[in-house]
Amino acid sequence: LSVTRRYPAGASVGNYALFAGGTGSSPTFKDAVDAYDTSLTRSTPTALSVGRDLPAGASVGNYALFAGGYDGSYRNTVNAYNTSLTRSTPAALSVARSWLAGASVGDHALFAGGQSGSSSYSNAVDAYNTSLIRFTPTPLSAARDRLAGATVGNYALFAGGYSSSSPIYKDTVDAYNTSLTRSTPTALSVG
Repeated sequence: LSVTRRYPAGASVGNYALFAGGTGSSPTFKDAVDAYDTSLTRSTPTALSVGRDLPAGASVGNYALFAGGYDGSYRNTVNAYNTSLTRSTPAALSVARSWLAGASVGDHALFAGGQSGSSSYSNAVDAYNTSLIRFTPTPLSAARDRLAGATVGNYALFAGGYSSSSPIYKDTVDAYNTSLTRSTPTALSVG
């Protein structure tokens, strides 16, 4: 990477894999973006509009999006990079937060959950379509941060996480279909 850092986010668009944000020592919050093409050649597109760590990445249509994060304050900033690696700034998240998760389904990139204060956990879900218009689907069934997002078939899933309510470690799974309707499949198994 062009800058040493931890807690960046990744997303893909066109012929590029992008890694954005993060934090270095001290801490210093990074706005760096590195893009790798199909030949693994690195370029450095325009930086994030705000340096931050713990954002989430997701892709939709011709955009890679980086949402939320932390820079001493919780952020609601969203930056989008198109297939030419040109940056734009769509509407902000409905709730400023870090430790959120991203996933994509159909024509939407979703950002779910996160931490919105020192002991405040979010159940918010924001969805961006291929025109970068934001929607707010039904919230997660349980507020939590440090969850994971993944896509399978016609579903974006958000699983696990952490919150201050009992039990603090979550086995919850929320699934969103292409219409952004939420369902709650079987919980994660306890290992």
